[in-house]
Amino acid sequence: MTESARERIFAAVCDVLYIEDADLVDGDDTDLRDLGLDSVRFVLVMKHLGVDRESELPSRLAENLSIAGWVRELEESAVERSA
Repeated sequence: MTESARERIFAAVCDVLYIEDADLVDGDDTDLRDLGLDSVRFVLVMKHLGVDRESELPSRLAENLSIAGWVRELEESAVERSA
């Protein structure tokens, strides 16, 4: 799931923030706030990813605002759901 999760997250972030791969100065660890992520855009990205806003996942994602952090959280969430 790693690469497909990364691709989904990157596509959603690019769509909302209008960025390219080159804008990720620290790679997937780039803080998305530095690229313009705010609370409104965060909600838009969550919609693109199909994240249930009533779940605990958005707060977990908000703790690490990077593509790498979101990949980890989405993978953990998928494992938790399948267990």
